[in-house]
Parts: sequence; structure tokens; C-alpha cells
Amino acid sequence: MQPPSMAEWLSGKDILITGATGFMGTVLVEKLLRCFPNLNRLYLIVRNHKNLDPDDRIKKFMQNEIFSVLLEKDPNIFEKLVVIPGDMTELCCGISEEHQKLLQENVSIVFHTAASVRFDDSVTKALKLNTRGTHELIKIAKGMKKLEVFEHVSTTYCHIHDQDVIGEEVYPTHLDWRELIELVDRDEEAMNALVYKLLWTQPNTYTFSKALAENIVAEAAKELPVVIVRPSVVTTTYREPLVGWTDNLNGVIGVSVATAKGVLRTFRCQPDYALGYVPGDVAINGMFVGAWSRRFFDDGKLQVFNETYHDTIAVTFNHIMEIGLGHNANHPTENYMWYPFLIMTCNTYYYHFLFFFLQLLPALIFDTLLTIAGKRRMILRLNIKIYNAAMALAYFTVRPVRFINEKYRKIHWLLSPDDQFSFAACEEGFDINVSEFILDAHFGTKKYIFKEKKEDMDRYRTVHKR
Repeated sequence: MQPPSMAEWLSGKDILITGATGFMGTVLVEKLLRCFPNLNRLYLIVRNHKNLDPDDRIKKFMQNEIFSVLLEKDPNIFEKLVVIPGDMTELCCGISEEHQKLLQENVSIVFHTAASVRFDDSVTKALKLNTRGTHELIKIAKGMKKLEVFEHVSTTYCHIHDQDVIGEEVYPTHLDWRELIELVDRDEEAMNALVYKLLWTQPNTYTFSKALAENIVAEAAKELPVVIVRPSVVTTTYREPLVGWTDNLNGVIGVSVATAKGVLRTFRCQPDYALGYVPGDVAINGMFVGAWSRRFFDDGKLQVFNETYHDTIAVTFNHIMEIGLGHNANHPTENYMWYPFLIMTCNTYYYHFLFFFLQLLPALIFDTLLTIAGKRRMILRLNIKIYNAAMALAYFTVRPVRFINEKYRKIHWLLSPDDQFSFAACEEGFDINVSEFILDAHFGTKKYIFKEKKEDMDRYRTVHKR
């Protein structure tokens, strides 16, 4: 029998989302509200942040430009949102007993996207949010009477420390997550001091804590209908609801922007290596398809999907910089500090040589001039941050890894023809022109991050050519 369409399945459902105010969560909420008008409720776990309580944060969230298309059609669409005050770093996710009962009585689907993606978080912070937070949410989910799917959003890179080929499976970790969760509240200082011993061969606290979280979800599969979806390197949106939308400068977007503004002039990477990129809206489509597959095609095994597009969006660093710098010459950014160029190398010694002469030395000169002018020195501090970020990224940018995504590619064909278009989750469902996509990402960061306007482009171009 043909399973229901995505819209038929989600009609009348109550859905819980963690990490709703983050990039992935925002795109997810927008698509749910836009594509599923018959949804009942979306419960969003939101914490206090920067002197804003959860209600104030959601009011600000609703003003995001990504919702502009949606609000034109239905100004009352946000009535479906229900704010659940909480904090994923706390026990019981910081959710009151009253709200826990509300969720356990009503929720059918859980999208767990909450995570800190910072590579430099302390080990205790990463463990509390990414690892223990997952465990606490699963404990709540075990009491959900209507639960059909619990989807955990992970990353393709959380096991690359000891695997050259990443399959669609969960790999065991060298430490037991139970012991770490028990220790995390006992002595934070001791755990942070032992960070390198705890990480072992893991490159950073992010991948370490996410690998542990996957093992928690794998064990929960004995009792809950769980599925793990692993997006690779998430970038700006491709086509919906806005072309090139983003709200952050993480990963390759930050590298591209720093290069365009002349801040970054050397980068440690394998120039002919291609990371697995996935546009934000395509990543969300993959989440929908993964959840739908778990609900209607359960084979009794833990379903893990590597959402990566090495074959479709196989763009090397050389190619990205060549195309990106070309677009930047025609559509330059405002207020760049150096003529944009980038020298890439995977050689550690050559990289440090270049970094000294192209980054540190100019920074010292700039800061000296700022001091003479009576202004605050900032360029050297900025370059120290750049260096730390480059060293953290180097594990991923100099070491090729192959991802197996056969199961992920197959589930696309289980959808109806209409859903294959609306929730395109493999290359047959979308046709990306890499040059145009990079240009859209370039315009997107200028528009949505730096609030630059297209009518100012001619003026910037004139300055750029001088």
C-alpha cells in the first residue's frame, strides 16, 4: 500500500523542535508553517539569552526576514507556535513538569536540532548541551504517548577521527557517555583540564560530544522510533524561501567573507579537496524525508542517513576561491581592508610562514598605526582568532574523507512525484549551478548579514578597481 504523502502524514500533528532559533531550526520552522497549513501545533523549546526571556526571543524570531514570504500569505501563521521555556544544558532540558506533561500528551514528532557547533567550547559546555541534552530529551520522549518519530540531527563529521570512510551507521566511542554525563556536574574544572585526554583522537569538543550523542540515540532505538540524519557542511539556502539566506558566518561562509573583505589572506587546506556541501533548505528537506522514511519504512534497524552531496556539489577549495573572487570583483563588499586574494596550502610549515608575513606582520603594523592615532588596537587580536579557527578547521580541510550515502539517496525515490519535487533530497531532485549558487551565497551574506543593498554595488565596484 502506498504510504501517505508528507502533507497527509503531518496533518493535525503536534511537533516539538529544539534549536528552533538556530539556522537549521529557523529554516525548519519556516518550511513547516509554509508547506503544512494543517499542522496543529509547533512546540519550540527556547531558553533565556542575552537578557531576553523565551517570549521576547520568539517575538524577535518572528521578525526574521526569512518569514516575509510566509507572512504575506498568512499574517496569523505564528498562532501555531507554542513557546516552551527550557534550557538544553539543564536536567529535564530545563522544562517544567507542567510543560513536560503537555508535550508527552500531544507531541507526535520530535526534531532535535539543538547543538553548539563551536569547535572551541569547553568540554563541559559541549557535553551538557550536545550530549546530556540529548539524553534528557530522550527521557522526556519516552513518556510521549503519541510519538511516531524522534529525529536526531547530527553531522557527517563526528566520527572522522578514526574513519576514512563514513558509513550510514553509528560508530562506538572510546569513552562511555554515561560516565561522562555523571562526571560533567561533579568537577567542571578537572574535566576541562583533562580535555585533551578526554578527546583522545577527536579534533574538538563539538565532534566529540556529537559522537557521544549518537551513541545515546542508538541505545534509545530499542525503545523509541528514532532516526539519525547527518547533514554535512550546511551553507546558505538554495531556492526557498529566500535565495542565499543565512543568519551566520560559520564554516565555509565565514572563510569566503573573510577573504572577500581582505581579512583572510592565507588558509590551511588541501586546495584540490572538496568538502561535502549542502544548502540549508536541501538539508531541511533531507530531515523531512528521513523522518517520513522512519515512520513508514521501518526495517527494525536503526536508520542513519548521511546527507551529503560530494558528487553533486563537489567543489574544491581552489574552485570556490576562483569563482568567489571573480564574483567579488564584479560585486565587491563594502569596507574591505586589503585587496582580496588567498594563498592556500596544506603544508604546516609553509602555512605558518605565510601566516606570519601575510597576517601577523600586517596586523602589527596596523595596530601600531591605530595606537599612534589614539584608537583601540584590534587587528592582532582578530588575527589570533583567525589562526585558532584555521587550526580547528584544518582537521577537516586537509584530510579527505569519503561518505557513503546509498541509503539516503534511495529514500528520495520512495516519495510521491509531488513530494520528490517539494522535498528534493538528492541530486535528481535539484540541479545546482555551482557558480550561480556561490554568487547567490555572496549576495545573501551581503544582504542578510551585512545589510548591504544592491544599488550600492556600482559604488563599491568603482572603489574596488582603484
